[in-house]
Amino acid sequence: MKNCLFLLLLLGASASCFKLPQKFIMKGEVSCESPYQEVGGRCMFVDFLNKGTWNDMRNHCKSLGGDLVKLNDPAVYNALILHIHGSGFPLVYYWIGGTDEGHEGLWVWIDQEPIQMGTPYWANAGCDNDQMPNGGTGQNCLALDYVFNMYFNDLGCSTEGYVICEQ
Repeated sequence: MKNCLFLLLLLGASASCFKLPQKFIMKGEVSCESPYQEVGGRCMFVDFLNKGTWNDMRNHCKSLGGDLVKLNDPAVYNALILHIHGSGFPLVYYWIGGTDEGHEGLWVWIDQEPIQMGTPYWANAGCDNDQMPNGGTGQNCLALDYVFNMYFNDLGCSTEGYVICEQ
């Protein structure tokens, strides 16, 4: 497509008459349907306007043709954090696609892949510098936590938070 546009420009044609459909956002090799944007080579949507429980927000992502984001790659996780800070999004709780509900202590992504514990994902807290997750049976859903500089934290699934969806 880029080569065709370049050739058209060389021939004096206007590239403005050749537009991509507005529902697609192109960047690099990834094309994302609106409202999703390319972040770290994947299509994500940071929704800071709608708020709800983990299950509510998962259903919201599904209604947008996606699901809760899976952050199993440190480079993608870093790109997302830079995107949040660089876009001026509010620093709030953002639900992401991990849980240990039904299997306490065994954290898995929504596709049942195990979640890596410890660094570089999980927050440290308290005087003893305890590494999350440490919420026990009352905190079974995963969020990026603004209190802990957007590191992973386990929260109660009925806590109201915003969401990051992935397509």
